[in-house]
Amino acid sequence: MDWQTLQSLLVPFFPPFFGVLAAFVLQWAAKQVDKRNDRIRFLGELKKELSECSRLLVGEGVLLPTDMWEAGKASGMVSLIKGENKATLASVYFKIQGHNYESVKVRDVGILATTTKGEKPKAELKTRYPSGEVVTVGHSEYTYPELLWQALSQRLGGGEETLKKEIDDLLKQHIWK
Repeated sequence: MDWQTLQSLLVPFFPPFFGVLAAFVLQWAAKQVDKRNDRIRFLGELKKELSECSRLLVGEGVLLPTDMWEAGKASGMVSLIKGENKATLASVYFKIQGHNYESVKVRDVGILATTTKGEKPKAELKTRYPSGEVVTVGHSEYTYPELLWQALSQRLGGGEETLKKEIDDLLKQHIWK
């Protein structure tokens, strides 16, 4: 088979082949641009949500929003975020979920404390000596639920300061593009 015969057989196939190849390349490029735009939009929404979380952390045990993160997990948008950034965001949102859990428990104990006020005897303050003897050293003006509510509220407030600092530090990082 000579060169002209081979050329006459192959030439009709080149334009369609390169047309299909070009279509695949253009489609791939368009998907990459769409993924990048989706990632930027999603990160922007997460940044807004975390800014709102930071604003709400004022020591009052307010529940923090996690809707965008949860929606991103459910829809697969989290997979668009780069590995290390994804781990950092997941860690912060895990702590936010822990904060929300504790906030609900503090509210539950608060309801119990306010509904039992005056109905139950006041708490006794006892101490145990090294000999094993337990002695009442006083009585509290608070009921046990009230004391628990105070202790949990203080613990939650201390945790809020730490969480706010971590969120604020994350918002200053350059992961949002």
